[in-house]
Amino acid sequence: MIPVTSSIILSLLLSLLFTPSASEVSISVSPQTLSKSGDPVTIQWSGVDSPSKLDWLGIYSPPNSSSSDFIGYLFLSTSPTWQSGSGSTTIPLVNLRSNYHFRIFRWTESEINPKRRDHDNNPLPGTKHLLAQSAELGFEPGRGPEQVHLAFTGREDEMRVMFVSQDGKEMLVKYGLRADAMDQSVGTRVGRYEREDMCDAPANQSVGWRDPGYIHDGVITNLKKGKSIWIDDSIEILFIGLTIARQFGLVNSSHENPTC
Repeated sequence: MIPVTSSIILSLLLSLLFTPSASEVSISVSPQTLSKSGDPVTIQWSGVDSPSKLDWLGIYSPPNSSSSDFIGYLFLSTSPTWQSGSGSTTIPLVNLRSNYHFRIFRWTESEINPKRRDHDNNPLPGTKHLLAQSAELGFEPGRGPEQVHLAFTGREDEMRVMFVSQDGKEMLVKYGLRADAMDQSVGTRVGRYEREDMCDAPANQSVGWRDPGYIHDGVITNLKKGKSIWIDDSIEILFIGLTIARQFGLVNSSHENPTC
């Protein structure tokens, strides 16, 4: 027979083990699939017990990164409703050709390490107390081109067009004098660099390496001063079903900035 005092203690222990906690932190993202770089995602959370100004949200890509390898963070207190234990924030994301996910941590003042600081000289948050983590978030496959840039070549009648794609397939730059009449095109040279090409850690290690995609480089020639040119970056005959049109003017001899 179990003594009365032992029975009471055993009952208390069992109640602690099997009684659900008062609150469970949850986190969700919307949407779970983005179309292109720069698109916003909204992160919502709830159930944070006794919220603190130091509770924070970590941004991770790839999702299997260790907790200390976050690529960005923000404090939950940036949400106006953070003191209720619930809140939301909306941020833009860059397509790193790898999925994202988010984790919520508790961080206390006693754990602040003044020797670990970010690029703004703020103490880096600690990752000891993980409260919740989200599902993965990704980008639609086959979309592009992205990161379109215009640049000069050194010749007054040329303009360089550079952009990034995910698969490196042959792509054309279509252009013309009007947005509805892009009747000329030029091919692009495709290049890429690998992790082994990076000079030092962490860029040449798994934790610091990010897939750069394929870099396309095309040069439009025989442009006329004072004329506006429209360009349409697309895989042959709109293979990807996406067009990105930009208008620019050619600089004159006084080297004024073009309109982009």
